Amino acid sequence: MNELIQQIRDLVETSVNILGEPIKVSQIISLILTLTATLLVAGSLYRWFRRLFDRLRISKDIQNRLLALLFLIILIVGGGLAFRFAGISTGFLSKLFHYPLTELFQPPKKTVEIDESGEASPIETVEEGGNLTLARLFYAFVIIFGMFILSKYLQWVLRRQVFQDFQIARHTQFILLRFFHFTLIIIGGLISLSVVGVSFTTLAIIFGGLSIGIGFGLQNIASNLISGFILIFERPIKIGDLVEIMDVDIFGRVSSINLRSTVIVSLDEKEIIVPNSQLITESVHNLTHDSHRFRLRVPVGVSYGSDVEMVRTALIEAAHEHPTVIKEPDPTMENVTSPFVRFISFGESSLDFELLVWIPDSFRRFDIASDLHFSIWRKFKEYNITIPFPQRDVHFYPKEAE
Repeated sequence: MNELIQQIRDLVETSVNILGEPIKVSQIISLILTLTATLLVAGSLYRWFRRLFDRLRISKDIQNRLLALLFLIILIVGGGLAFRFAGISTGFLSKLFHYPLTELFQPPKKTVEIDESGEASPIETVEEGGNLTLARLFYAFVIIFGMFILSKYLQWVLRRQVFQDFQIARHTQFILLRFFHFTLIIIGGLISLSVVGVSFTTLAIIFGGLSIGIGFGLQNIASNLISGFILIFERPIKIGDLVEIMDVDIFGRVSSINLRSTVIVSLDEKEIIVPNSQLITESVHNLTHDSHRFRLRVPVGVSYGSDVEMVRTALIEAAHEHPTVIKEPDPTMENVTSPFVRFISFGESSLDFELLVWIPDSFRRFDIASDLHFSIWRKFKEYNITIPFPQRDVHFYPKEAE
């Protein structure tokens, strides 16, 4: 038993050469135990503060950020105390953080050292400088994290001050903030790559290849992204507009505008995803660009024997009986008039009229037109006005004998 205890003591007091520094096994054990205790304390504090924040009714988003910051601080402080209690020198930490990680995957370089007696002894050396180290990885992480925090703060400033002063639409705010956030993260990523040792020449080659790929393989995506920015800043259409794309027969209300595509909800409540480039290059009829009001035209034909004044009265009454039709527009409604009737033409089989009414929502124009057709049919029956069938006279002439 005594021999076993002595062997354990000898093992604990044994030194291990790590990065040229003699580290005792006892120091390593002390380091591991202290780090384990730090993790246990961090977990306990995490749960305690979580319950405290819940009682204080702090939002989950703020809770997660505060707890993550607390956990990071505890790990940094605990790690420093662990190395201090283990008695590991700062020189070892400096070597550890500046040790080139690429050497872990390469055989060590052996050189020969000649001592004072003239004897040659091989030693292993590690070249420093220009390699990936823990210190560089830490600096890169700090840069990325700092850019993330800076992005969140600047987004808060833009949302609370700049966007409110310029009265930018909510969906435009969201797109601009996303673009601003990813731009800062990309800049931070490029700086971090430079810190860890990636040369700008290499980055230029990489991005040159990406640009060629975008030019050939991703040109449609790039076109849609550029079109998305045009839609955001020029605003030919906006959320809530009723649009009609002529060439592809798409009609509906715009529900969202994104960087790559726009979502249009059709009359039967189906979502149609339209590439932004299509909204820029093709003819688009925006029925509600300045106002949601819409002038509805209802053509109708009556027989030649009908009283035209009676026809006008029937059509006006049908329009006034519909609850949605604007009967008496107020002065603020520019170019909006009461329902009226136009005598269009003398047709081949009928007298052609047109009822013109204004409605407050162009999205319901088909339903309102259907209601007016039913009402006009009832009014015509009430006033004994007939709608003629198409008529055509065909004359037969006998062929003269030769």
